[in-house]
Amino acid sequence: MKPRRTEGGLQTTAISLRLVELLVELEGATLGRLAEEADLAKSTVHNHLSTLSQYGYVTREQNTYHVGLKHYHIGDYARKRNDAFGIAKELVPELADETQLEVDFTVEENGRIVSLYDESTYSATPSYLVDGRLFHVHSTASGKAILSEYADERVRDIINRWGLPQQTDNTITSVEALLTELDTVREQGYATNHEEAIEGMWAVSQIVTGPNGEVAGSLNVCGPTYVYSEEREAEIVDALSEKVEAFENRLADMYPSGERR
Repeated sequence: MKPRRTEGGLQTTAISLRLVELLVELEGATLGRLAEEADLAKSTVHNHLSTLSQYGYVTREQNTYHVGLKHYHIGDYARKRNDAFGIAKELVPELADETQLEVDFTVEENGRIVSLYDESTYSATPSYLVDGRLFHVHSTASGKAILSEYADERVRDIINRWGLPQQTDNTITSVEALLTELDTVREQGYATNHEEAIEGMWAVSQIVTGPNGEVAGSLNVCGPTYVYSEEREAEIVDALSEKVEAFENRLADMYPSGERR
């Protein structure tokens, strides 16, 4: 008998993936805790964990399950296959050194923002831009920069999928407010985030486009709010603009005919 399909996918696959996500969210869990959180029978959860363990995606330490290191290999492969990764690896540290703040390069995938490469030379800044971490598009400068290049229909599709969860008192939670913000981003050429994703943090982002004008990702600078000033923001926008230009030139050099794989 074939597994039942739900919402265009396989229910068994969906359960396994959800269990992996729960192990990350809970930072490890017992069989009983997973069954409770997933609202599934222990026998069902046990069968899924056994299969995931067999293939190296889950590991067991005494009575607690954790995600396996196989995910590291897969994630590392995924980010390195992106055309922009090698360029980001060179330019992100340069911009971090110039600004003395935290810098990263992000891409949009499946409606979420993924930090592809991160560097910080500012010791007082707590790093939360961990490579591979997922962010919502509406509450980040990087997300808004990327969304500003999309048609409203695509923006609404992403919102319908992920919603507009409120993360701080400053988070945009209205579709119309977000669309208005995106108009502002288009006009000024960069996006900002003032404590919208994490309290005490601000960020500035600019879009990076590929040889054919497609969105390659966004280059972002962030830091604690106590170092913010309008003058500092203006300086960072100038520094960002120079690095974005260099980024786009290197992308163009990779594909002189404008064709990307």
